[in-house]
Amino acid sequence: MRFIKVLLLSLVLLVFATPSFQYGLKIFNETPLKGFYHKYPPPSLDSLTPSGWFSSRFQDAFTQHLNDHTGLRNTLIRISNQADYSLFGIIHAEGFIRGKQGYLYEEDYIHEYTGEYFIGQAAIDKKLLRLKDVIDSLRARHVTLLLVYEPGKASFYPEHIPLRFHPEKRSLTNYEYMTRRSAELGIGFLDMNRYFLLMKDTARFPLFPKYGMHWSLFGVPYAVDTVARAIEHETGVALPRFSSGRYIRSGIPMGSDNDIGELLNVVCPLHPTQGGFPQVTFAKSPPAPLKVLAIADSYYLNIITAYGRKMFASQDYWYYNKKVFPYQNNNPPLYVDKSNLREKLENYNLVLLMISEINLHCGFWNFADEAYAAFHPGLREPLVWGIENDIRNDREWFRFMVRKARIQHRPLEEMIREDAWYTFYTNYNELKGKSYWDSVYHITFDIKNNAEWYAQVVKKAADRKIPVDSMLLLDAVYCYGQSKNKH
Repeated sequence: MRFIKVLLLSLVLLVFATPSFQYGLKIFNETPLKGFYHKYPPPSLDSLTPSGWFSSRFQDAFTQHLNDHTGLRNTLIRISNQADYSLFGIIHAEGFIRGKQGYLYEEDYIHEYTGEYFIGQAAIDKKLLRLKDVIDSLRARHVTLLLVYEPGKASFYPEHIPLRFHPEKRSLTNYEYMTRRSAELGIGFLDMNRYFLLMKDTARFPLFPKYGMHWSLFGVPYAVDTVARAIEHETGVALPRFSSGRYIRSGIPMGSDNDIGELLNVVCPLHPTQGGFPQVTFAKSPPAPLKVLAIADSYYLNIITAYGRKMFASQDYWYYNKKVFPYQNNNPPLYVDKSNLREKLENYNLVLLMISEINLHCGFWNFADEAYAAFHPGLREPLVWGIENDIRNDREWFRFMVRKARIQHRPLEEMIREDAWYTFYTNYNELKGKSYWDSVYHITFDIKNNAEWYAQVVKKAADRKIPVDSMLLLDAVYCYGQSKNKH
């Protein structure tokens, strides 16, 4: 009996001591965790000072480093994640959720699908009108711009969205309004979202994977073939043909078909799901004599190497209109040089602007505004519009605005505009490139923040029978003129 007690005690002590042995000796080879994990470096001994010690800065830094480098940390995290996923359906990959039947979603897809991310008709109209001007300007210079609305997983699988997101209570979405307005404005585009839905019930394999966030590897050839035919129609240039008639059947998802599944960091493989993985072969013909710029999101990662490099003579890829492929994940990444943007765009034969449903609230990542400004160099954009764009393109800031709008039961576009104006006014002195109208707008805030002054403006508006906002602007223009005359 005593032997058994000693043995059990030894086993318990061994279990507790194993992480320490692993930390120092690296006994086991652990698989790294998928996704982004920031590991804290060891604290500098220079911080081991009386103030650093008594303020606990040194201890906090040491604890963070120790937690990040605990032996078997990756394995313990996977065990914990597996328990939460299997027992409660909880996912610890930030921004992702588990839907019905085990379907995995990036949560932003769902908010786009329900209309919660709708940025407003005025903002979209401005973007699309500018994009049309850019398309016409490029066409006059023999450059083709092809707009492609890529599909979205929530639109493709609304039946698997969890009920807590109330998918039955949809409102107007960015996708619905953008595609409708694009058609009304005469902007040619490919609606891959609609195309995929038309094929949903007849496709041999899923066009969206159960455990992935992008179109499936099976669906990519259909998308590329459709885009290729549109390019040929628009440019009159024949592209190399390819075949994808042969498939590898597998219940184990491969590559990007499991890109959410990998982020779960669990111990056991997910339940098998049937998929088809195409064997693509190109005809023996040289690439088309096209110099192509792809301004796209991560959907294009499945195209650029396997298809684009065999179809086009040259190809540049501006990842989210911000970073240069293949250096987008470098630390720091390589950012796009947008100086002389007009000349850069004119140097291509074809510009592919491809955006998925999940990113529509970003408004083409400011491409329409930047290109429009490049073709209209005298344009002086109010700074507050730039701040609105910053909000729409900053994931955390935008999500914060969505939460505020939800809590206050106000339209998201109104919430974004209000926050942009507040940021403009409070940071006015630090802003660069201020124009005449920026100065006038700043004075309108001074008037609103002065109760007596604002009351006078309201009275004058009533006397003249004009809106208060119009009177406010007239007073601000007058005050700015007077201030300039004094100098």
